[in-house]
Amino acid sequence: MTSLTTSDNQLVVKTHIARDLLQNAALFQTDKKVVWEYVSNGLQYIDDGTNPIVRVRLDSKKRMIAIEDNGSGMDWNGLHNFFIMHGENIDRKQGRPGRGRFGTGKSAAFGIADILRLTTIRNKMLSKVELQKKDVESYIKKDPEEPIPVRCLIKEQPCNLPNGTLVEIEDIHLKTLDQAGIIKFIERNLTKWRNATVFVNNHECEIVEPPLAETREFKPNEEEKEKIGNVTLTIKIAAAPLDEEMRGIAIFANEVWHETTLAGNEGREMSQHIYGEIDVPLLDDDKSPISPFDLSRSLHLNPNNDLVQAIYAFIGHKVDIVRRDLVKKYKDMKASEEAKRFAKQAETIAKIINDDFNDFRDRVAKAKAKSAGSFDQRGQKNKGEDQDDLVFGSELPADIIEPSGGLGADGSGMPSEGKIPRTLKPLVSPPASSEANKIGRPASENAIRSKSRGGFHVEFRPMGIDEQRARYVREERIILINTDHPQLLAAKGTKSIDDPLFQKLSYEIAFAEYAIALSSELASRDQYMEISDPIIDIRDTINRIARKAAHLYSQ
Repeated sequence: MTSLTTSDNQLVVKTHIARDLLQNAALFQTDKKVVWEYVSNGLQYIDDGTNPIVRVRLDSKKRMIAIEDNGSGMDWNGLHNFFIMHGENIDRKQGRPGRGRFGTGKSAAFGIADILRLTTIRNKMLSKVELQKKDVESYIKKDPEEPIPVRCLIKEQPCNLPNGTLVEIEDIHLKTLDQAGIIKFIERNLTKWRNATVFVNNHECEIVEPPLAETREFKPNEEEKEKIGNVTLTIKIAAAPLDEEMRGIAIFANEVWHETTLAGNEGREMSQHIYGEIDVPLLDDDKSPISPFDLSRSLHLNPNNDLVQAIYAFIGHKVDIVRRDLVKKYKDMKASEEAKRFAKQAETIAKIINDDFNDFRDRVAKAKAKSAGSFDQRGQKNKGEDQDDLVFGSELPADIIEPSGGLGADGSGMPSEGKIPRTLKPLVSPPASSEANKIGRPASENAIRSKSRGGFHVEFRPMGIDEQRARYVREERIILINTDHPQLLAAKGTKSIDDPLFQKLSYEIAFAEYAIALSSELASRDQYMEISDPIIDIRDTINRIARKAAHLYSQ
């Protein structure tokens, strides 16, 4: 990207503008990261006294995204600065800390699309400009220093409209836009913008706090304080396991979010209940040769930075303390007599569910064999093994869906005989596109031993009166029935959990959650073509399993 040249016997470093822009764009490979880049700009750069409002329009059919805000907008000089690669952020230069650092976000749209159009209003003057990816690519073979023209559609035209900016991203390459994923990503990051309003199509994003069981705060000791400052780590414990995007400690610098991490506790027992936050202002003041920030907006800090290492060590140690306490409480709870009776009921429910699950996989495998025009080889296949199960490798195209949780681990250590293999490598799935890298391999017969690759598990667990009746934890393939839910508490009353009314309600709750979970598993493998397909599957599953469980209701 850079080259050394001579001018009057002076060596200088030059950058290739077109390559620089496209290489930065390549760091934005997902729609949610691109959308958040422009949404967060609209939230941060606002006039005094204005509550930020951002509207996101997603249109998969037209392959376009529009993000409109009521921010401060840009005048012509502001647009000049916007299109300077790695230009210093004006607000930061004027002493106002923010998420913008060196302006790499302007290239975000070209990570997923071919056209970026900005319409911006500042002080009653409207400007509209456009940059296309093909224009950038045409400059690849030209003079590296030659600037790339931005198309001016309107320049400072007087208007009576308030300040704000409209970002239009068109000719998107993605097969479809993940509206649910974008909404979750935005809602996870709205914590520090409690006065903000963000719409994604017709959905108003909300700051959703899961039902809490406990909150704990930690302060650094004197030695830690010298490294990371006088900060406060707030660790929150959710009553029920959290979805993946909600887990972890959010790391802020002057209220700007940079990463969420469990600092080495990922995948460990009860870690899925832990979330929280810490604000470390020293991150903004760090002048180390190795920056604590990643310009790619990867949502990760640089682990090679000394300050970041100290933050990780502090978080990791405190999270582990909380996690160990949770493990002990959980084991004590399971040792109670009532918990043992719950476990027996759960086994009965799980048997019905797994009988249906195995029958379902038999039918799917047989249908695949017949549709492929081959003879039925179902008998040569281990019962319950999925044909398209993949693990991390280098033989087949695949997508990484989790950074850890896949079978295997780096290093020479081997699991003890008879133990489940370690799950520290990336978890992969069949690819969503034909351009996926070869980072998978078929799961071997002996490798399909992890808990999540087997059948479904059922467990009764107190998760708070505000939590749902049941939750499905996909990576463990476990259905949790909430014994604190008002409906279950009412069914139990003063009686034993062996009461028929309580048992029958438990069956209904578990079977309904299983039907939804099975549909979710199929959706994650892109098995559905029509929007009504999962609804039909859920109804069919409930009907099937009701027939299998009919004998339970006569007891």
